[in-house]
Amino acid sequence: MDDAADPLDPALLTGLDLPPERLREVAAAFSEIRAEIDRLRAFDLGETAPAVVFAPERQR
Repeated sequence: MDDAADPLDPALLTGLDLPPERLREVAAAFSEIRAEIDRLRAFDLGETAPAVVFAPERQR
C-alpha cells in the first residue's frame, strides 16, 4: 500500500478540524456511501460503449 492519503478520509472530505470521536461518527454515517463508491470502482467498463455518443456540430 502506498503512502497516499485516502481521498475518502472524513477529515479531508469535510475540511473541518474535528475531534477524533466526531470524525468517527462522520465516518460511520458515510460508511454505506463509501461501500457503494468502492463497489462502483470495481466495475470494469473498459469494453463498454456509451449508449449515446456526444458529437457536437462544428461551427463554421
